[in-house]
This record gives sequence, C-alpha cells and structure tokens, in this order.
Amino acid sequence: MYSPILATYGIRVDQLLETAQDFAKYHQKLNKKLQKLRHRCQLVTKDTKRYATKEKYSKISNEDYNENSNLFGILVLLHAERDLALAEILKLRARQRGKLKKSEKKLVATRLKRALQTTEKLVTLTQDEAQWAVRAQYLVYSKLVRAEYLTYGKSQKHKNSSKISQDLALSFAALEHLHNLSVLPDSVLDLLHEKYEYTLRQHSQTTFSSSDLHNVIVQQVLDAQQDADELVSLLVNNGYKPQIQAMKQSASVKEIQWRAFTAKIYDPQVEALIAEVKLVPVRGAPDYDTKLLKWQQALDKQEERIATQDEEEEDDSLENDQILLAYIKCNALFTSILRDNYLFTQLWLQWNKLGASMASRITKCKEIERIVKNLQKYIQDVMELPGIYQDDELMAQLELTKLYFKLSFTSGCLGRLYQLKGRYLESLALHVDAHHKLEDKLISMDDFQEVLVPGDLLSHKKIAILQRMIKTGWKSVVSLAEYEKFLKKSSQDLYQPSIIEKLDSGRILPAEVSLSNIFPLRPKLIPVPSKPSLFDLAFNYMNYAANDEVSKSPETTTKSDSSASVVPEDTAGKKRGFLGLFRN
Repeated sequence: MYSPILATYGIRVDQLLETAQDFAKYHQKLNKKLQKLRHRCQLVTKDTKRYATKEKYSKISNEDYNENSNLFGILVLLHAERDLALAEILKLRARQRGKLKKSEKKLVATRLKRALQTTEKLVTLTQDEAQWAVRAQYLVYSKLVRAEYLTYGKSQKHKNSSKISQDLALSFAALEHLHNLSVLPDSVLDLLHEKYEYTLRQHSQTTFSSSDLHNVIVQQVLDAQQDADELVSLLVNNGYKPQIQAMKQSASVKEIQWRAFTAKIYDPQVEALIAEVKLVPVRGAPDYDTKLLKWQQALDKQEERIATQDEEEEDDSLENDQILLAYIKCNALFTSILRDNYLFTQLWLQWNKLGASMASRITKCKEIERIVKNLQKYIQDVMELPGIYQDDELMAQLELTKLYFKLSFTSGCLGRLYQLKGRYLESLALHVDAHHKLEDKLISMDDFQEVLVPGDLLSHKKIAILQRMIKTGWKSVVSLAEYEKFLKKSSQDLYQPSIIEKLDSGRILPAEVSLSNIFPLRPKLIPVPSKPSLFDLAFNYMNYAANDEVSKSPETTTKSDSSASVVPEDTAGKKRGFLGLFRN
C-alpha cells in the first residue's frame, strides 16, 4: 500500500537527513523526481509563449486523481515536500549561524506558505481516496505543514497556540494509531515525535510527563470529534479509541535509604516531589527531562529549608537534611547521566547506519563528542558528592564509566574517521591507546564482579562489546598503517636533504651526518621544450650605412635594379610586423 508519510518523512529517515548539505541533495533529488512525474503525467507545456493558457498543472482535478490512481497525488505531495526541504535548508543554516537573515526569514515564510497552499490543494484533490489509511496520511501531512507554517512562517507576535497544539495532537494520535496497525515503522514515528513533540509541549502549556501529553492529545481528539473533524472520524471508524489515562496516586515517602545512610523527609513538598518522580515512566528523553525537573524542584525546596534553619537546632536534624540534600543531588545527576546515555545510544545507532558521506560523519561525531563531554562532567560531579568519594569501589566503577564513554568516542568515532580519511597510522594509534587504557583500568580493578552504578551505564557486556570493537578496529587498519609507515620511510630516504643543504636550516645532529650525503648529488629536473624556439628580433629593424666601403659591381647593381622593378607597387605601403611576427 502506498504511504504518503513514508514517501516524505520515511525518505528523510532512510537517507539520514540532518545537515543543510543533506537537505540540499534531497532538494535536488525531489526536483528530478518532479521532472519525471510531470512528463509521465503529461503535464509539460512546451508552448512557452502561451504558457498561461496551456498550462495543465493548476487545472488538475479530483477526476484526474481518480483516473490516474496515485500519480497526481504524489506529484502534488512532492511539490509541497520540496518547499519544506528548502525551508529546512535555510533553518539549518541559520542554526549554525545563530540567527536567520532578513532575506532568509522572508524566503522561509514564502516557502512554507506555498507548501501550505499545496497541501490544501492536495487534501481537496484526494477527497475521494478509497483507502482510509492513505487519506488519513494526507490529512496528517497537511496538519503538520500547517503547524510548521504557524510556528515558523507566519510572522505575528503571538502564535496561534491553540491551532498549533490541535494540529499536532491530532497528527500524533493518527500516527500512533497507524503505527499500531503496522502501517508506519518505529523510525518514522520517532522522527516525527522528536521533531514536533517539543512544539506541542510548548504550545499546550500543561504537559510535563508522558501521561500528561497523552491526555492532552486525547482531549484534543475528543474536542475535534465534536467538531466533526475528518481525520478523527477516519480514526474512530477504524478502531481508534481515545482514552484518558488516570493519574496514579503517589505513595508518600517519609524516609529514604541511600548508601549507608538513612534520612527522614520533613518537608511535605519535597516528599510529594520525590514520590512523583518515582511514578514517572521512562520511554525516552522527554521523560528523563520530566524527572530531572522534579528532582530540581525538590533540590530547590531542600536548599531553601536548609538556608532557613537556625544554627541552634540539633546536629542530628542538620545532618539529616544534609544527607537528604546529597541524596537529591545524586539522583538529579544520575538522571542527567541516564538521559545523556540514552541520547548517546541513539546517536551511536545513527553513527553505525551512516554511509560514506564525510560531512554527515563529521556532524554526527561532533554531536557524540558533545554528549560524551557532558557525561564525563556529570560523572565527575557525582564523584565529588559526600558519601561517594569515600567508597573506593564505587569511585573505580565511575572512573571506568567515564573511560568507557571516552574510549567509545575515540576508538569508535575518531579512529573510524581517520581511517576513512586515509590516515591509518593515527587511526591505529587511537585503537592501540584505547586498548592499553582499558586493559590497565580493568587490571587495576581486579575484574570487578558487582556493578554498583546503574546497569544502563556500565555492565560486563558493554565492556566486552567495547573490547571487541577496539580489537576489530585495529585489525582493520594495521596492515594499511604498516604500508603507510613503509611509504613514509622510503620517501624520506629517497629525498633526504644533504648536509650542505641543512646548514642554513639550523642545528645538525650527529646522527644526521652521513659521508654519503654531504653534497647534493641528485640531478635537478628542469622542464625542456620538445622543439627549440627562435625569435628573429632584428628583422625589419636592421639599418645599413649610407656610404658602404665595399663598392658594388655593375652586375650587382643591374641585378638589384631589375629586382627592384619587379617589386609590386603596394610594397611601400606594406605594414611591418611586431618583432618580426604577424607579417602578411
């Protein structure tokens, strides 16, 4: 079955479109596809003088779509996708620069408005589509384009948040239902959630957790159902059941157990926030953000409580609050670490799927490097917490976790990049260095058995996978590195400068002195033309003395007079050539 979403966003996922250069290539491919489709649909107008009267594209009707199956729908769909691709190019360039230029902002608005008009035409064109899933995807695409236009294209001080949230909520509901019916794959659903979920949260203004977001989507569906929205009608008639999730009641937490310490919670707000954190289900990065927000709120409340305490209070109460504060800080930091670890895993999967495009790999490598630096910083902050730095075994495992992320980046990303660039010695050095560092760390830890850090961060399986990756990396490059080293050594031996040539370059070491290389004996190669060139520079510029000492014989005079009489009359007016050249 034909899928409009897979024909647009699915192609973006398959081709890993991330940079402005990627979308520029995608834009060129769309142009070629549209040219072929226009020829196939016989919409090319060759009479350019009367183009307005003979133009066929704007006259496509619903009957044409019904007769030619999906071709006209695909044509109009790709026209809108081409405008969206150009808008993405400009937005990505502006993101690298820091802001949109005035001309770019105007062009983005124009392209998004044109894409919106094209999708409105597409919805009208496909109104008699027999397959409900295809019709629903056309409607979803139209709503996504309208949300894109209202967010980035329409210049107004206050965005139409209600319309944006409604379009995105209905689109998410339809996408989730189509995904449950195996019409759309996981990758496309993840891409659209990643692209538009933050916008939905921002404009709905009430969503924090995943359950809140789900309830907002369901509420928007119920409201649209009362307004007889076509997309909602299609979903409900084909098995979609909107159900609001009941919020779980958080169990009260009066006491916490952390490491070898026990602390009681006296502040009811801190108690409620800690209880809410434990009820947040984790399905992706937004859920980690929700948990981190609640931990941060609990941390602020606890710090405020400690700041307002009197110095005359009992030491046990002060110690209890400090233990609770360290517990909240530790959980907040580990939540940040787990969130970045989730992002690292997603980026690593994308890195392994990349092709030979060096620009895409460099961009992805920079993203992974940024995440790895954040992870190392957060882990270092955890290691400095009271109750952590006294535990040698836990500190060693945290150090190993830092090393794991660092070596994954240096060996898995940088080593691979150097190999693709043809710098095999540097690639081999990175792999060997990673191997030595990992082995030394494992030997110093004496093969730890119990893992004290969360299993998502460190495990024996992950260490084994890293060891295999490093070993595979150096095996794939060691022969090429040896050959590169041989070439460098041989080239240095052939073209090593002599002692005389090194005198002006600085200090000469005794090891560089060789009796066979004192003077430059190599022949110098100078370009020589294949044929000699002769320029007669004196031609037409030679003057003879008036009184020649050599007397001319009568015969010579007679011959010269006769030859002079033969010369045509136009010789006197003949032009001289420059330097003897360009003579007629």
